[in-house]
Amino acid sequence: MKDISHFYFKGIEPKQQPLITVAISCYNMEKYIARCIDSVMAQTYTNLEILILDDGSRDRTGHICDYYTTQDSRIRVVHQSNQGPGNARNYLKDMAKGDYVAFLDGDDYVEKYAYEYMMSAILESGCRLAICHYFENGEDDPVKFHRLTENMRANPLRIVDKDELITACVEESEDLPAGSMVWNKLYHKSLLAGNDFPAVFFHEDKLFTLHVLNDAGEAVLIDTPLYHYIIDRKDGLKTQEGFFCIFSEWIPSLKSAKAYLNSIGREDLCYSQDYLMYKQLLDYYSEAKRDKTGDKDKYLPDIVSCIMDARDSFDKIYESRIADPKEKKRMQKFLEHRFIYDHFYI
Repeated sequence: MKDISHFYFKGIEPKQQPLITVAISCYNMEKYIARCIDSVMAQTYTNLEILILDDGSRDRTGHICDYYTTQDSRIRVVHQSNQGPGNARNYLKDMAKGDYVAFLDGDDYVEKYAYEYMMSAILESGCRLAICHYFENGEDDPVKFHRLTENMRANPLRIVDKDELITACVEESEDLPAGSMVWNKLYHKSLLAGNDFPAVFFHEDKLFTLHVLNDAGEAVLIDTPLYHYIIDRKDGLKTQEGFFCIFSEWIPSLKSAKAYLNSIGREDLCYSQDYLMYKQLLDYYSEAKRDKTGDKDKYLPDIVSCIMDARDSFDKIYESRIADPKEKKRMQKFLEHRFIYDHFYI
C-alpha cells in the first residue's frame, strides 16, 4: 500500500488535469439549481464537463439550465421526461465523457476546490475512488464557502480497504462517510461500467454503492468536508418518500443489498442491516399508530407482519456489532407483549 502520510494539497497544473464529468441531476429545483451550477463553474479545477440532466421538471429548472449553456462552453444540458433519480444517473454516467465522474444533486453545492482536492488525492494515492466528508446544511441556511487553510491542505489522507468501506456503508458510519450516497465520491469511469442504478425513485443508491466499493478494492478518504448536502428541503424527494414506498422500494432495496452481501461473503453485515431495518420498522409502526389525520394506519398490518419476521434470526440480529441493547429490549417487548409495547413506546 502506498504511503500517503506526506500528502500536502498543492493543486494540479491545468495541463495535468484529467477530464472530470460533473453529472448533475435535477427535478423541480428552480430555487437551487443556479447555486449548484455556479459552484461547479467556480471550481479551481478547470478541466470539467458539466453535464446536467433535467428530469422532466415542471417549473423553470430546465430554462435556467439552458441559460447556463450560454455562460460556459463546458456545460451540456439534456432534457427528458420524469423517470426518477435511478434512470437519470444511469443516463448521466453513460453520456459522461470524462475519465472521472462526480455525481451532484441539483439542490446541493460544492466547495470551490472540491474536485481539485479529490483528484489530487486520487493521483497521489493511486486509488480509483475518492470519498470526502461533507457539511449538512439547512434549506434556508445562507450559502457559505470555506477558505482552504494550511491545516486543511495538510489533512492526512487515508487509504481504506473494501472490507472497511462496505462495513461503513452498511452500518451507516459517521466517521467513515462511505454510505450509500453517491455525491461525496469521485469515481474513475472504470468503476461505473456495468454498475447501474436500479430504475426507481427512492433508495436507488445502496446496491450501486456496494458494487462500486467492492469493485474499487480500496478508496482514498479525505477528512476535509468538500460537499454541502441540504438535509431538510421541504419539496425534496426525501420529504416526499412517505410510507407508500416502504414495501415497493425500501424493503426490496434492502433485500437486494442483502443478497449481494451474501454473494461476496459478508453474511455478518446482513444482520447489521437487518438490525437497522427493524429499528426503522419499529419507528414506522409508532408513527403509523400515532397518525390520527392521515392514512398511515392502513400500512400497519404489513408493517407488523414484517417486524414479526425478526423472530427468525432474533439472536443473530441483536448480537450484531452495532446493536443497541435498548433496541433489543424494545423489539422483545413488541414481539412478546404488543399491548404493553403500545402503552410504553407509542
